[in-house]
Amino acid sequence: MWKDLKTKMNRIFDEPERNQLNDNSSVRPEKKLRNTVETRMQYVYPKNSSRSDNAARKKDAKHIRKDRRVWQENISTDFNPHRFSPINQSDYKEQEEKSPQTNRNIPFRASEVPSPIHGFRDRLKKENKKESIETPAFMRNKIELKDTENLKKENTTIEEIIQSEEKNNKPLLKQTVNKNSGYEAPITKNNKITTRNKEMDKRNQEKLTSRQNPTASSVTDRKKNTGISNVRMTPRDKKNMFELKKEETIKQPVRDESFPVTEKVEKEQKIPLHLLNDQVKNGDMNDGWVQHQIELLTTTLKHFNVNATVVDALKGPSVTRFEIEPEPGVKVSKIKNLSDDIKLSLAAKDIRMEAPIPGKHRIGIEVPNPSSEPVLLQQILEEDIFTDELSPLTVALGLDIAGNPIITDLKKMPHGLIAGATGSGKSVCINTILISLLYKANHKDVKFLLIDPKMVELTPYNDLPHLVSPVITDIKAATKALKWAVNEMEDRYQKFVEEGTRDIERYNQKMISSGRVDEKMPYLVIVIDELADLMMMSPQDVEDAICRIAQKARACGIHLLLATQRPSVDVITGLIKANIPTRIAFSVSSQVDSRTILDSSGAEKLLGKGDMLLMENGTSTLQRIQGAFVSDDEIERITAYAKKIAPPEYLFEQSQLLQKIEVEENTDELYEEAIAFVLEQNSASASLLQRRFKVGYNRAARLIDMMEDNGIITGQNGSKPREVLVYESDFQQ
Repeated sequence: MWKDLKTKMNRIFDEPERNQLNDNSSVRPEKKLRNTVETRMQYVYPKNSSRSDNAARKKDAKHIRKDRRVWQENISTDFNPHRFSPINQSDYKEQEEKSPQTNRNIPFRASEVPSPIHGFRDRLKKENKKESIETPAFMRNKIELKDTENLKKENTTIEEIIQSEEKNNKPLLKQTVNKNSGYEAPITKNNKITTRNKEMDKRNQEKLTSRQNPTASSVTDRKKNTGISNVRMTPRDKKNMFELKKEETIKQPVRDESFPVTEKVEKEQKIPLHLLNDQVKNGDMNDGWVQHQIELLTTTLKHFNVNATVVDALKGPSVTRFEIEPEPGVKVSKIKNLSDDIKLSLAAKDIRMEAPIPGKHRIGIEVPNPSSEPVLLQQILEEDIFTDELSPLTVALGLDIAGNPIITDLKKMPHGLIAGATGSGKSVCINTILISLLYKANHKDVKFLLIDPKMVELTPYNDLPHLVSPVITDIKAATKALKWAVNEMEDRYQKFVEEGTRDIERYNQKMISSGRVDEKMPYLVIVIDELADLMMMSPQDVEDAICRIAQKARACGIHLLLATQRPSVDVITGLIKANIPTRIAFSVSSQVDSRTILDSSGAEKLLGKGDMLLMENGTSTLQRIQGAFVSDDEIERITAYAKKIAPPEYLFEQSQLLQKIEVEENTDELYEEAIAFVLEQNSASASLLQRRFKVGYNRAARLIDMMEDNGIITGQNGSKPREVLVYESDFQQ
């Protein structure tokens, strides 16, 4: 019993303590939650003065701190959740009432911030930006300097207009103010508004004046910007375009309206003349020497009872020609027979007589000068005769006896033979021809095929864009290259037949008129520096190729230039002479050599060092010329410049030609037919192939050896016949 009472009493007294503990435990997390909220946000609009702002901020901070302290003390001491509310709200209301109210009717306006580029200045207009972009960079400073004076004048005119308008508008403003006397606006606002209106009026008037009276630069820019506008160009491209437009305005070529011509943007680069050496003029020859020679000639003619007088004397770079006019009844042969006597009396090295001079009633006696003047190529290339020629195959040769430049055209030539002894000037003549072609023709219009068995003379021309192949120095490859030229000639004539044209000029005109400029045919110039070496190695193949090219290749634009040291009959055959009409003869050793070249004497009396006789196509007369000289340094400078214009585009190389020759030597045209015949007969022998294919023993034995090497038949086994090791089915596979 007592135990039950004790337990009941304990339960009664313990319940209120547990309730208090439960109440305390429920309050603690609320305190923790309340303690987390410690700050309040308050948004205050900025006030007029910075000092009042700082004072207000300090007051607000003090009030917030006091509120926080009171709030925390109340929470910590006696916290009642039903009583939770913001403390001291009246204080905040009082602060808001005390703070001076700003005029809220004024609209929001952004404060001015300085630009990192312009600062507080007005930014440039879009029109000015466009104009500055459109004008090239290298021209902007010039245009701005030119237009400053115009802008000053425009600004002065605009200010005068504004002042006149303000004077006219003043009485109107007074009348409106008197009428509306009841309305009084604040002075500060009106001043600001009037200044803004003035600025706007100025800007509008500037726009109007710029539209009505645009400056010269803007007009030129509008004219210039008629082309493509959506392409971004670098300053260098703009400068190039500017220079091209200048050149187009200066030079407007006359176009033929017969057929449309497709214009190319690419500018043809020409080799400058300053790469050649300048002409050095020596002092004029003493007239006393010429007069003395005239007196000696007249005395010798009188001694031999020849009635003739010396009429004129023409001074050339290396030779002076004295023109003698005989009286009626005097034979020309009588004066010709006196050549040795005249040479003795004048004490000259050698004398050449031209009797008579073509087109004159006179006889010419050519006497070498005591000192010769060099003829440089620049002197001839600067002449109008060379520059006015439109043909890309124009060639400069030298100066005649009178000192006039002599040029020729490879189209009229159309093939040339150059011959002379060693050291007479053949290689120099070839160099002058090639360099004059480099100056006159573009690499797309003229191509070269150079064959140099000497391996020294034409090597500086390697890697030129004009070359069809590198300079060929091997004799076997040279014969193969001549055969390639024959095939090229046949292909060109086949194209002429397809297009219905007769020569290369009409074919190219048709390609241009039809818009197929890429299909134009270039001229091909074949130069062989030493023909004698080729004729010694394979005379029949070389002669056949040269004769075929010389006979047919003129119309298809292939021209041939042959040079040789030994002008003998076995080198320059009758077929070659008949098909090559133009001939250039340098000094030779004998009269026989002169006759093989020119079919007449005279070359044996030349002086050497570029002294030549020219016999052109269609004429039988000989013209004496002092050839132009080109040094090795000049050749290197010109070829180095020409190599920079374009890379070479070779059609074939010497190594490829040699590989083809090896394949042809190892194979025979009858080889496959011989194998088929052996498989049919099931036996093989040289006599059998001789009877079947009508060939000699050597060729038949070679075919048998080739079949044995390839494993088609067995080797020789005494008197027994050779066995066939391959079936027909295997051979067909």
